[in-house]
Amino acid sequence: TLLVFLLAAFIGVVSSRHDDGFATQILGPSYINMTEENIANGDPMGVYKDMEAVPMFFMIMYNNLQVSAFTFILGVLFGVGTLGIIFKNGVMLGVFQYFFFQRGLGFESFLTIWQHGTIEIASIVVAGGAGLVLGKSIVFPGTLPRSVSLKFGFLKGLKILLGVAPLIVLAAFIESFYTRFDGLPMVFRLATILASL
Repeated sequence: TLLVFLLAAFIGVVSSRHDDGFATQILGPSYINMTEENIANGDPMGVYKDMEAVPMFFMIMYNNLQVSAFTFILGVLFGVGTLGIIFKNGVMLGVFQYFFFQRGLGFESFLTIWQHGTIEIASIVVAGGAGLVLGKSIVFPGTLPRSVSLKFGFLKGLKILLGVAPLIVLAAFIESFYTRFDGLPMVFRLATILASL
């Protein structure tokens, strides 16, 4: 899942570089317009300050838990559904990150986004691994009946998913309550990224 994610992110970067409208197609015109406006106002990471911290935390936590759950459950489609979600998220990340690099804000965006993104992205990739465990149990049941293999694959994948759930909550907490302070010294933000890693 990590290799698929990285390949997709690379495709997102290359596509954005060769097609000016690609970022708008992937991230949506409202997000692009809002971010361009934030950049013009001297607050490129303003998206992390648009909401109060508590509702933002619950919204992000719910969204990321839902994405991770779907990433796992869609493994039942022989692993293809899982890889589709991983690929889509990889492309989005590549486009998102390149968007800021293109505007000379690459390092600033790195220092801000990856404070929470390190744990968040790793968790989604691991949830993808759980989905592939589920898919493998259907495609390659071995000597077990397919229904028994599916049951074992589901339980094994579910354990992996439940293992990353607290990390998804932690990433949402960092994004909502800490990432918004993008004026902190570089050393603090780098330390947060390294600690998250």
